[in-house]
Amino acid sequence: MIYKTLRKLPMVTFTEITESGDITLLSDEETPIDELVTIWNELFEQYQQKYNKQNSNKVFSLEKEIEYLDKKYFEIKLIIEALKFDVYQELISILRDYGYRFRDENYNEDLERVERESKGIVQKINQLKQGLPKVDESGPENKDNSIINLMASYSSVLGYDFDYYTVSVEKFKSLENQVKQKIAAIEKNNAKNRK
Repeated sequence: MIYKTLRKLPMVTFTEITESGDITLLSDEETPIDELVTIWNELFEQYQQKYNKQNSNKVFSLEKEIEYLDKKYFEIKLIIEALKFDVYQELISILRDYGYRFRDENYNEDLERVERESKGIVQKINQLKQGLPKVDESGPENKDNSIINLMASYSSVLGYDFDYYTVSVEKFKSLENQVKQKIAAIEKNNAKNRK
């Protein structure tokens, strides 16, 4: 069987694939990897559009900016190292394009200044990384259990049990909405009782 829809794909499997990158979990048959990649990309895109629109756009933008700054910093470091050995006008031109000032009469001082100033890029990268969702760095066993623990909590709140390993992504999101609604109702009721 190949999971081709969010209606059939178990949430546990979805979570495991997103955390491990092992798309072979989509199928228990011999399936070409390029076919699995296509299926996974479609499923993930559907998931993002349906359930995670705002957060995914923000995370994607942050990741793009971090990647750009990381490559920019790496390029500047390489250019600085090359310029320590010899003067290359093409490399100096690249630094000027990035907004750094370079004067022929103060070449060594300007090179040191550019090196110091470029370290600000690392600080900017670290600031942007603060805006990314926190990654659980515990072992994979704990990651697998975290979705199971979440489902167990949902089961407790809703008052009925279900098979955690077969609950599809769509059903999980539906259960999640039910839990949110039930908690909101309980909080509203508690607020009335306090008055």
